[in-house]
Amino acid sequence: MNKMTQCSLCLDDIKHPMGQIFNESGVCTGCTTHKEKDLINWDKKWLKLEKKCAKILKNNSINAYDCIIPLNADAEDYYVVELALKLNLRPLLLYVNSYFGTDLSWKNLHTLETNFDLDLITFNPNINTYKEAVRTSLRKFNSIYWPYQALKTAYPVRLALDMKIPLILWGGLQATEQVGKFSHNDEAEMSGWGRSQHDLFSVDSVDFFGTGAQISDSEQFHYGYSDLKQANKVTGLYLSNYVRWDPWKQNHSILKYGFTPEKSQYTFDQFERSGSSVFYKIHDILRYEKHGYIKVKDQLSREIRHGRILSDKAAKLYAEYLNQDRDIKPFFDWLGVTDSGFELFIKERLAHAQTKISNKNNVKINSKDSFNFDFIHDNELPITKSFLIYYKGISEL
Repeated sequence: MNKMTQCSLCLDDIKHPMGQIFNESGVCTGCTTHKEKDLINWDKKWLKLEKKCAKILKNNSINAYDCIIPLNADAEDYYVVELALKLNLRPLLLYVNSYFGTDLSWKNLHTLETNFDLDLITFNPNINTYKEAVRTSLRKFNSIYWPYQALKTAYPVRLALDMKIPLILWGGLQATEQVGKFSHNDEAEMSGWGRSQHDLFSVDSVDFFGTGAQISDSEQFHYGYSDLKQANKVTGLYLSNYVRWDPWKQNHSILKYGFTPEKSQYTFDQFERSGSSVFYKIHDILRYEKHGYIKVKDQLSREIRHGRILSDKAAKLYAEYLNQDRDIKPFFDWLGVTDSGFELFIKERLAHAQTKISNKNNVKINSKDSFNFDFIHDNELPITKSFLIYYKGISEL
């Protein structure tokens, strides 16, 4: 029986929230699946994507839009839009407001919209309902992620059905790219099952709101998935199944469009967390409490697989990021939690992560020397200021 718990190549271990399996050599499924990238003919994959899109859209000539692109207001959005235009598609952009973004995320969103001259719909869920859903998610799962993931994966399908748009384009499929749950050759598509299993802790909206949440049925509607018979009328494709997915390289390539990265004391990746610094602090704390690691481990494992950092250097760098303290009090203030409630939450729900919580200044980490490639140029990337803005254009400071 295979009792491996730590990958022999990357930093992933058996505690990964999406699950990891190890072969006889101790290599995780994430690393095994990543090796497929060297064996796949990506030119043929792209041609297959073109044909698939043409088939899906053959009866869509009268519609103003060919596809919906759900946005995160991060660098990947720019790359997905670039690929959509390369496919000669007419995309409609959709941003589901998480209320976790800083003004930098809104700047990057606006820059994307104006640079590519595309139409954008922004869905702003009821803020009071959303906060109650986040509080419920904290109580039930020690996570703040369920409400946003539910909205982000449900609303695009509902909008596509309402506007009779047959295609939704997503970027990277994390179940494949992070932990190798699917082969790239499976070409897994968007589904209600995948949404439930990988995004929502296998808990649907009925169960989530069934007990504890004071939310009306009309507001709960937005968090639920469309009827499967209707949802199947819309195809959701993940571009990472058809393009050799390399987030760090891709993200550097879209700087020409005006995207602004954000330096962070908690990761070397200035693209994925840009504009979401407040969210990722609490996300890291909760993930550490529940799974014993923080987000940057995923990013370092990714870079090991791409051959840009050695595993021993990655492990040392991870230890430095793990040692950084995180100030999560502003998030709980925004959520409307009292000081005594905040202190009780730390005591009762963050027993292992308590030592990571502080508002003191951290030591700056030098990550450049750990990587063996030459396209990290921190001094050439725009230096951004820390903000705490939760509503569009309205600062709480």
